[in-house]
Amino acid sequence: MTKAFLFDMDGTIFDTEKVYKKCWHEVSQVMGYEIPDELIDMMRGSSQPTGKRIWDEYFSGAHDYWEARRVRQQIVDRELHENGVPVKPGARELTARLRELGIKNALATSTFRPVTDFYLSDSGMTDAFDVIITGDMIENGKPEPDIFIRAAEELGLEPSDCVVCEDSLNGIVAGRRSGARVFYIPDLNVISEEQLSEYTDRTFDSLLDVLSELEEGKL
Repeated sequence: MTKAFLFDMDGTIFDTEKVYKKCWHEVSQVMGYEIPDELIDMMRGSSQPTGKRIWDEYFSGAHDYWEARRVRQQIVDRELHENGVPVKPGARELTARLRELGIKNALATSTFRPVTDFYLSDSGMTDAFDVIITGDMIENGKPEPDIFIRAAEELGLEPSDCVVCEDSLNGIVAGRRSGARVFYIPDLNVISEEQLSEYTDRTFDSLLDVLSELEEGKL
């Protein structure tokens, strides 16, 4: 039986990956060079050091990752302060139902704590999670499994007792490497059937579908 759910944040709990992609395109205009969708997809869900490595390899060191990311964060902050943090369908309902059922949950995100706290506060989900692990709390980010292992430890469980809910390739790889079961909830990433077979146990269209199967006692 599943004892806990470990949730990614961007693209899983919050519909922010679309915002990030849009803002990366705005960064292209500000910086004067193209940041293609291919690169954005490769970085999605990764830790900042991993994102920098991917960026540096792609551009062969020609463009400064940290400067581009600083500009992107300014644009993201403006967008979300103006329009609010969008919540994924089923996120509120599933986390609330887990609490009612006494099933533990954790938020395990590559995003750093100050931004995570803003998203949770803005969306009214500050109290939705028993444990919150952010990218600045671990040494090795996704696709390494550290964040999910730490989240399980904080809940007093083994990763094998948990289900990871993720939307990105980096995330499902991290989930599989942790030893947890992995549920894939598609967002922007295109993941091959081979990758899904290797790194995931189930695919759900949304968190509402996860909730439905939970209510039916199938999880």
